[in-house]
Amino acid sequence: MATTIHTVERKPKAASAGPAPLLVLLHGYGSNERDLFAFADQIDPRLHIVSARAPLALPWGGFAWYHLGGAPGRLAPDAASRASGIDALDKFVAALPGRLGTDPARTFLLGFSQGAILSLGLAWRAPERLAGIIPVSGYLDPELAEGPPPAALTGLPILQLHGTYDDVIPVRAAHLTRDALAPVVRQYRYHEYPVGHTIHPDGLREIHGWLAARLDEPGA
Repeated sequence: MATTIHTVERKPKAASAGPAPLLVLLHGYGSNERDLFAFADQIDPRLHIVSARAPLALPWGGFAWYHLGGAPGRLAPDAASRASGIDALDKFVAALPGRLGTDPARTFLLGFSQGAILSLGLAWRAPERLAGIIPVSGYLDPELAEGPPPAALTGLPILQLHGTYDDVIPVRAAHLTRDALAPVVRQYRYHEYPVGHTIHPDGLREIHGWLAARLDEPGA
């Protein structure tokens, strides 16, 4: 599949002490780079925000990081396109600080649904390149988390959000992810909201506060 990843960006609206921190937004299956970008102005102004369009164009419109089969609540990833998708994302995220001039030690990921799954997969693959991730309405895919957790995952801040009534990715998948990560990740937080497959307004406020707190940490 093609690996071109188109983007829209919001440059920092407030200065940082050094190079700007970076937030990468990863949309869900069938959506596009404009989806999560609608929230950009509600997120800390110190961040350079890049919203990425997944490279796989779907025949009925929208884009995806990999193909899915099955039905909502029982979705089955296509192994080949999933492997290509996370490889493309890995290269894309790794190259961004050099291309944009952002702080390579402060790259955050915020993914929704399929984007959340890949953010968790990338955190397992290369936690040392990330400053924190926010998976929303996703889960830790066992095929993207093979072997023991890498040592650097222990120190990676993670904020996981999910809807109690999610009928696309059932909340049990989020609970399994929580049970796997909470004993391993020192700065792990989980919040659940009474919504379906979407972001609750309180969740958006939690995201803003969590990112601001990361940027305010000593040495950040």
